[in-house]
Amino acid sequence: MKCFVCGGVEVKYRFPCCRERYCSLPCYRRHAAGQCPARPERESAKRPRKEEPEEEDLISEVRLCALRGHVGVRSALQNEAFQDALITLDEAHDRRQTLEKLLEKDKFFLKFVGDLMEAIDYFPRDRDLKPM
Repeated sequence: MKCFVCGGVEVKYRFPCCRERYCSLPCYRRHAAGQCPARPERESAKRPRKEEPEEEDLISEVRLCALRGHVGVRSALQNEAFQDALITLDEAHDRRQTLEKLLEKDKFFLKFVGDLMEAIDYFPRDRDLKPM
């Protein structure tokens, strides 16, 4: 398989909009900056993110694989009520406030965050987000 953007032969990822393959963050950014014909109208109407993460802020491939294989993460993502909560979070005007409300009131969401952090071996010192 070849990279959809640059034509390189070592592809590792797929675009979520069109499922075409790409090889690197620069290719992803170039594709994301353009208008993908497979991207639905609703997605293009979303407000842009405030800032793009730097490469060092992105999760490593090893940790991403750990997330994919984590039983708690996989089972949570199959739950329709949880999927609705994620959509609500994504579409919220103030995502930070909505996330904080979910963490305070939704035990299932709190458990999911704990599973995510466990899967990537991230344990903050200042906040205890263990499931109740």
